Amino acid sequence: MTLAAAVGLIMILIFIIGVMKRWLSPYVGLAVVPLAAGMIYCLLTGQNVLDVFEWVYSGVFYAVEDGEVSAGTVRSAMMVLFACTYFTLMMQVGLFDPLVIAMIKLVKGDPMKIMVASTLVAAGVSLDGDGTSTVLITTAAFVPLYKQFGIKTPYLALLICLPTSVFNMSPWGGPLARVLSALNLDVTELFPLLLPGMGVALIYCVFVAWFLGKKERKRLGYDPANASHITAEELEKMCDIVRNNDPEYKRPKLVWFNLILSVIIMILLIGGYANSAVLFGGGLALALLVNFGFDFHLQKDRLAAALEDGMPAAAMIVASGFLMGILTNSGMGDDIAIFLASLVPSGMENLLPLFVAILGIPGMIFLSSDGYYFGILPVLAGLAAQYGITATAMGVGAMIPLATYYATPLIAWIWILIERCEVDFGEHQKQILKWGLPMFAIYCVVAVLTGAIPLF
Repeated sequence: MTLAAAVGLIMILIFIIGVMKRWLSPYVGLAVVPLAAGMIYCLLTGQNVLDVFEWVYSGVFYAVEDGEVSAGTVRSAMMVLFACTYFTLMMQVGLFDPLVIAMIKLVKGDPMKIMVASTLVAAGVSLDGDGTSTVLITTAAFVPLYKQFGIKTPYLALLICLPTSVFNMSPWGGPLARVLSALNLDVTELFPLLLPGMGVALIYCVFVAWFLGKKERKRLGYDPANASHITAEELEKMCDIVRNNDPEYKRPKLVWFNLILSVIIMILLIGGYANSAVLFGGGLALALLVNFGFDFHLQKDRLAAALEDGMPAAAMIVASGFLMGILTNSGMGDDIAIFLASLVPSGMENLLPLFVAILGIPGMIFLSSDGYYFGILPVLAGLAAQYGITATAMGVGAMIPLATYYATPLIAWIWILIERCEVDFGEHQKQILKWGLPMFAIYCVVAVLTGAIPLF
């Protein structure tokens, strides 16, 4: 193991322990730990310590290499800031109240039905392959419902991530495109092999929602046998709680305007017609003007209130650029990839597709999907080819770690999710690993049984 790989792995380990033990907030961990590790590495290798700030700058803002500009995390941070603020404002003005009230009347307070419904909605929305829109839409619809009935909102974060990870294997999802590029494969060669595992994994997602819903029923004392006895008056009282939450800011007469504006923004976002930060920033300004008129103080106060949700998430995404910039520019990321590739046990080369899947759990969480798919996968695929293992089998193995991928701190919308669901990042990681690892095992078993990953 090289010095760069050792320092990089220690840096990642300290970050994990610090966040999970709650010694460090995610922002502090993402900023301070990489800075310290980068400076120590410079001192050990005789480099200028001030180079660390250049590495961080390229990770946060931009880097120019061979005439090409690669954007840093600040671009994602701006999207998160304005998107989170926009949807917070939409919740304040009551855009989602009709949907929440309709669901209250439909599910009659049954936690299990609410949790299964949120899983299915997340699955449906995530079909477009965009995690940001999935989080924004699903949390806007279900966070008020979870709070209304006392359901643990961290469960919502889990139930959004699990089905989203399934549909991220779709041809229009980013991970599959990266694997196809790294292995020089056509989508028709790889995607059909993923479908059986995706189907079983989706059933597992619904099972998890059902299982956790049963637990919440018990915790909250909900008896489905007596649900039919909930009177119309009691249901109306539940609905009034939604209607009377900051009623002075609700704009029921403008619900159609707010809905059309939101739909237009989402269509332009999903279609890639304009920059997401510009869309949400412009939409936010227009929504403030139409909903609160030409009132300077009211516009300013509502913007400040809505920003309370967006600022912490944006700050953490900026901080993730410290980690990515130092990993990339110091050479730690490349050396970690080479070290991990060297761990393949001699004489077990036929298990390389499963090895690439297992290695992908920490690889994708801490190196990012780009780092893993473009740094580690090609090295292992070249080794596999020497033993007659196909690129498609390696591609299937490389897609399986998506089951636990959303325990990573390196995806922008994860910070929106944990902010909206009011869950600590360390707790979120534990949840994803606890329920994602069984889904990982399901993918492996299905892939072996269907021959997508041949063992012999």
